[in-house]
Amino acid sequence: MLRYKSYELLSIAAAHFFTIACSKSIAAHNKFTVALSGGNTPKRFYELLATAEFSKNINWKKVFIFFSDERYVQHSNAESNFNMVSKALLDHIPISRKNIFAIPVSASAKKDALTYEAFVKKITGDKKNAFDLILLGLGADGHTASLFAGNKILTEKKRLVKEVFLKDKNMHRISFTLPLINRAKAILVLVNGKEKEAVLKKVSARRKTKNPLPVQLLKGDITWMIA
Repeated sequence: MLRYKSYELLSIAAAHFFTIACSKSIAAHNKFTVALSGGNTPKRFYELLATAEFSKNINWKKVFIFFSDERYVQHSNAESNFNMVSKALLDHIPISRKNIFAIPVSASAKKDALTYEAFVKKITGDKKNAFDLILLGLGADGHTASLFAGNKILTEKKRLVKEVFLKDKNMHRISFTLPLINRAKAILVLVNGKEKEAVLKKVSARRKTKNPLPVQLLKGDITWMIA
């Protein structure tokens, strides 16, 4: 786990990580497939990517942007991950709209999850490293993307994208599933805030438990950046 003294330093490090991963992927197979996350933590990181210092070093024409999860609200809603990422990053970079794949919220959560899964398969192909990079966050309860403890989505084995209903929030979400996340070439988890320290201790202990936290189910090449 990489620790930084401030949120700003964390965000700068994440921007460098993204830029390097992008360059390596384009050099290797002429494109960079990445899934972004919502929440407060990555916002500054996105803003930095949009600045000339970083953006000039990214070949946006060969970048394909997806989202690891989304609240089932209209994209104009302040709660929308797509809305936040658009204002912080997408509206300020020279990327084709054809290269941006927002999670649809126009039919029903179930139908739109299936539609998004089809988009993922079409662009990334049904291969082991479907994504070059998946960006994730961490909730104080141990959730990541929209994978929450006790939800049946955690046991999904076949679907790549699936709808989720959170009873306590009375809200539907759409999320990447573990089978898709865990076959990414690289996963970057950004964590900020003292309220996350308790859950980080559980994760870093790496003890096998009967009911692991959702974030403990992540596998592969995982980089943790913490402030």
